[in-house]
Amino acid sequence: MSGPGFLRVYRPVPAPRLRLVCFPHAGAGATVYRSWLELLPSDIELVSVCYPGRQDRLAEPFASSIDALAAGIAGALLTLTPRPIALFGHSMGALVAYETAARLETTHGILPRQLFVSGRWGPDRSDGRGLHLVDDDQLIAHLKELGNAQLDIFAVEEMREMLLGVLRADYRLLVDHRRDRVDRLAAPIVAYSGDADPGCSPADAREWSRATCGRFDLRVFPGDHFYLVPFAAQLVEDVLGRLGYAPAAVTTGGWTASD
Repeated sequence: MSGPGFLRVYRPVPAPRLRLVCFPHAGAGATVYRSWLELLPSDIELVSVCYPGRQDRLAEPFASSIDALAAGIAGALLTLTPRPIALFGHSMGALVAYETAARLETTHGILPRQLFVSGRWGPDRSDGRGLHLVDDDQLIAHLKELGNAQLDIFAVEEMREMLLGVLRADYRLLVDHRRDRVDRLAAPIVAYSGDADPGCSPADAREWSRATCGRFDLRVFPGDHFYLVPFAAQLVEDVLGRLGYAPAAVTTGGWTASD
């Protein structure tokens, strides 16, 4: 599971000032971050991760574990021209981004500028919800509760079967993943949460403070689990500001806390 097949670079930059690597949520493909291109300066390269079993990797078997995903993604990143990097992951993507960052630091001696995690509790808390075992209607109801606005696609039987299969495979990875302890990264961590997220409260997101030896910040936006869709511009502005590429302005409706 190593190699460039994991990575999608939608706008290659010859000598990027920074490479922002983005990790999708459960059930999603790399294209969920494609709209961020218009929000980034032209000298920052956006790299989106594509997990196997979806989009143009549909014919490939699903990942066997979160650890296998992280090892494969870290290996793929090593094939790129060395540049400063930062990692952003939402929901399941937050956990995969953390595990990737841990491998980059401990195995390859690469220190990301920052790790940005969104909509997910800390990496040492297990996921016992068993969502991969519920029936189709319950799984779709769960997505509706989280605030997913693209449920019409499940009305098409062929798409419903395929997409729910991908989602169940990802949820199984989350249930199976275990950590005996937290590896405290050297990279600073910023956690994001929606203030009405039924899956990850701001208190849950604060658990990431245990996962870094550096600075930790928490930023809360209005909204549910998918707050980052309507607040994409404000979120990207915040990410860039913390990286030193734009003013870190606090936008209307959000608040910031730090340790």
